[in-house]
Amino acid sequence: MPLLDAANLATKILLYGASLAGIGAALHGAIGLLVNRRIYAGLAALVAAAALMRLLILNAQMGGSLDAALSLDQLGWTWAGGGRPALALLAGAVLLVAASLTKGRVLLMLAAVGISAGFSLTGHTAGLEAPGLAPWVVAVHVLIAGFWLAAPVTLWPGAAMTHSDVLARTAAFSRVARFIVPVLFLSGLYLFWRINGDFLSALSTGYGRLLAAKLLAALLILGLGALNMTRVSRQLISEPAKGRANLRTTLRLDAVLFALILGMIAAATTISGPMQ
Repeated sequence: MPLLDAANLATKILLYGASLAGIGAALHGAIGLLVNRRIYAGLAALVAAAALMRLLILNAQMGGSLDAALSLDQLGWTWAGGGRPALALLAGAVLLVAASLTKGRVLLMLAAVGISAGFSLTGHTAGLEAPGLAPWVVAVHVLIAGFWLAAPVTLWPGAAMTHSDVLARTAAFSRVARFIVPVLFLSGLYLFWRINGDFLSALSTGYGRLLAAKLLAALLILGLGALNMTRVSRQLISEPAKGRANLRTTLRLDAVLFALILGMIAAATTISGPMQ
């Protein structure tokens, strides 16, 4: 069982990371921040592989061991629980491949929506007695998280990038971020409340503490984003070299916080639950 638990946690981290990266690449491509068809195709393959691996792990959990991953005995039960989310993820991956073969930005948007829909069809919100808007909020939350996750890659001020390109990219990102990133935090608060109920009592559970830590990390990311949009943006105009250095620092911190958040989400949905 420990090996199965480890495989469960590892595949969740892979799925979350691949999916958010795929969403981020698609959304950044749709607004012109990323134009690399190989990246689209590569991330699509990673999302599809992670979705299939999750189905195998779910099948193994149904059978009680990793040896049951390919067993057909409980496949019907596995598909009933994980089939629809997997199909949504695979549909998003196919759309991302299609976008890599064309120049249409609509396909990129649809790919991002398809991948995010996979998360609205599973998880603790889908298991609520009266889910209401919660699954929709999950989809929006994941979409915005993916958009933000791509920032350390697409905004990185590489040595070959001109100063005007750096300014243009940060300005384009900031125009979108100032409207949607607060929604990321508010939707996270809403989902925390819907899943856990009372905020104070939720902190007495391992699951609640992990989600609270995730919200704090998200708050730090919002603070770094605000810093980028104000001080760093001004420095890029008045002191380009210093602005680039500070932008690299904040993007590195963003990347570290994103990695921590992915780990906390995977742990929260694997080793604990709302009532633990």
